[in-house]
Amino acid sequence: MTTRWRPEFDPNQLYFITTTAANHAHFFERDVVKRILVDALYFISLMNKVSLYVFVIMPNHVHVIIQCPPEFPFKDWARAFKTSTAQMIVRLHQVERNQSALDRLAAMVARPDKQKYKVWEDGYFAENIFSPEFLTQKLDYIHNNPLQEHWRLAETPEDYPWSSARFYARGEPVLIPVKDVRELMF
Repeated sequence: MTTRWRPEFDPNQLYFITTTAANHAHFFERDVVKRILVDALYFISLMNKVSLYVFVIMPNHVHVIIQCPPEFPFKDWARAFKTSTAQMIVRLHQVERNQSALDRLAAMVARPDKQKYKVWEDGYFAENIFSPEFLTQKLDYIHNNPLQEHWRLAETPEDYPWSSARFYARGEPVLIPVKDVRELMF
């Protein structure tokens, strides 16, 4: 099991959260899978009144900046997000009769008596956003992630549709609504 450091939950704080695919496998390359992840971000935010400010879906991980209400701390958000998306990704592969993908997911399981498929690494990484400078750093990091040398998924951050970059760079709508974190920076 992966142990990741997590700060003490404070509903007044924003959190930068990263969750990663099992063994860092590139399970999220297809647009249909990215759409499952984006839709889950939106649905969980709506249902649990989580404020979603920033996101990016990468081929093997997801970054978000969120704020959670007292009754739904970020650990609950991570569990809900990972559980619901894992179920939908497995179901997609079952419907497509994609046995090779199902075999890959099954091969990730450490304890077959406890689960059949594994999509996500255990745990997640969370950091509280403690200053406007740190918030700006994480905002830039998230939106520039698709441009990194080893990814090269877009020419500019706003060209990558699976993030909130277009909203922040151009004020244009993105795939799911996000709240403007810049309003909290000053």
